[in-house]
Amino acid sequence: MRTVLCFGDSNTWGYIPGSDGRRFPREARWPAQLQHSLGAEWEVIAEGLSGRTAAMDSPVSEGRNGLPYLVPCLHSHAPIDLLIIFLGTNDAGDRYALPERDVAGSVGRLVKVARSAEAGPEGTAPAILVVCPPPFDGHRLGPHFAEMCAELGCDLLDLDGVASYVEIGDDVEHLDEAAHADVAAAVDARIRRMFA
Repeated sequence: MRTVLCFGDSNTWGYIPGSDGRRFPREARWPAQLQHSLGAEWEVIAEGLSGRTAAMDSPVSEGRNGLPYLVPCLHSHAPIDLLIIFLGTNDAGDRYALPERDVAGSVGRLVKVARSAEAGPEGTAPAILVVCPPPFDGHRLGPHFAEMCAELGCDLLDLDGVASYVEIGDDVEHLDEAAHADVAAAVDARIRRMFA
């Protein structure tokens, strides 16, 4: 059996757009749909946390910085065959407003840390798939994520044209149920290519 760890924010956690923190049922979230499509040969672990950033401390909530949590998370679930990093939305959003290139660089730091963590099979590095958030609220992270992934030699799945965030009032950065299904399908297809 192979293990995939889905390391993300509220869009991996399953936040319902426009809600006050309510969560989609487990079977509607993209990691659970991915588990269903990959089948019994894979264990899919969902590590989503609302408000998680790639490398920024929150001024209002503890534990939202993904960087110090990544290594213990990897080791608690090791060995990890594939790490999926789906972060950057919060880093680019209103609270932190990092430049798009810096958002990509922060995700790149996670890639480097994961590769040196020795949490893959027999102490190797896990394979890594970076999932780039779709365009939202004027942000287009794709070109910067592509440049970062090319430099680091890791796989990229850009959600631009694959899935979209919905806009409900002030909420412009969450997946609806249909988009969760789209993300799961796209990730499934990429995993099958990576591990063919």
